Amino acid sequence: MKKLKYIIVTIALLILVLSIVANIPENRKEFKTTHFNFHYSSGIDSLSVVGLSKALEVSYSRVSSNLRTTPAERIEVNIYAQRWRYFQATGHWGASGSIEGIAKLHFMENAWLDTEISKIAVHEFVHAVVLKLLIDREPKPLDSKRFDEKFLTFPVWLWEGLSVYEAEQFYEPKTLAYFDNGNFPQISELNNRSAGQKIYTCGYTLIEYIFETYGRDKLIELVASYGDLKKTLNLTEEQFSSNWYEFIKDKYELR
Repeated sequence: MKKLKYIIVTIALLILVLSIVANIPENRKEFKTTHFNFHYSSGIDSLSVVGLSKALEVSYSRVSSNLRTTPAERIEVNIYAQRWRYFQATGHWGASGSIEGIAKLHFMENAWLDTEISKIAVHEFVHAVVLKLLIDREPKPLDSKRFDEKFLTFPVWLWEGLSVYEAEQFYEPKTLAYFDNGNFPQISELNNRSAGQKIYTCGYTLIEYIFETYGRDKLIELVASYGDLKKTLNLTEEQFSSNWYEFIKDKYELR
């Protein structure tokens, strides 16, 4: 009984300490560029933030031109040194980057360690631009509730594929085991987040296939139609998956 009481008291104290720590305001720095306002933990290297800002500014006009929509004039970028602070701000524990509407980005500093900082940053920025593209095509005034419900139907494969492509997060198909022996993922599989991370390694070539085969106009049309392959490209998901595989098999010399 004493042991159980000790455990309960210890847990209660731990919760109290964590609650106090969580409510301590973080010391943050600010940095502004032409289109971005950066807010970041004081412990983060300022030179890293400068590098991030340059990558985003270069991408601002390029992504705008490629997706044929104008991003928000000013975009807030929040960078966190601790995951619990990122979770506090976004409600996402597992992710390392996310957007909040068309003009607010969130990043974990640790997301930069194993890949290029610019690609992580541009990936999330593209999400914000695609969201802006979709909103711009809605009737005005915008019915936010109706749009939110509609947006939930936007396919994962296209959402992530666009960001992977524009951020140049390319993975050589020959290095991916799920292309061995003539096998390839179906769009239905890439559209399911619970099926793994395949969309992040296949996304580049998916968009590359659409762009090189049908052109940018069709790609934008596909986005505007919420990924309706039948309406836009006159293909079923199975046909699209097969054609995409034939494209990468020829271009990247898969055996």
